Amino acid sequence: YHTPLMGLRHAMEAMLTGDSVSGVEAARTGWANRAYPPEELEEAVLEVAVRVAGVPPDLAQINKRMVHRAFDVLGGRSAIRSGQEFQALAAHQESVKAAVADLLGSVKRAIGDDTPTDAST
Repeated sequence: YHTPLMGLRHAMEAMLTGDSVSGVEAARTGWANRAYPPEELEEAVLEVAVRVAGVPPDLAQINKRMVHRAFDVLGGRSAIRSGQEFQALAAHQESVKAAVADLLGSVKRAIGDDTPTDAST
């Protein structure tokens, strides 16, 4: 579902590189609404939460439905469904299985667990 949120070019880059992005970059590409320095985050989130809480619930519900309907019209729901299908297919690829096994091994080493890693579980 990256494409409806980020646009084709940003979504393709994110999917092909797998690069981590900063909050600023995520906001710039449409993956996030905003980015804040850590020391400002809590206050900023609370300010937004107070504004959201001030919207009457019936109006909030209608507004949310309107936005979700537009997302559907733009293909968002289909993108989510196809993304799930492709993720399910990817999970069966040897390269993905190897990457998962490597990740699990790294985590186990970090926590001192020396039991064998089996990516199929």
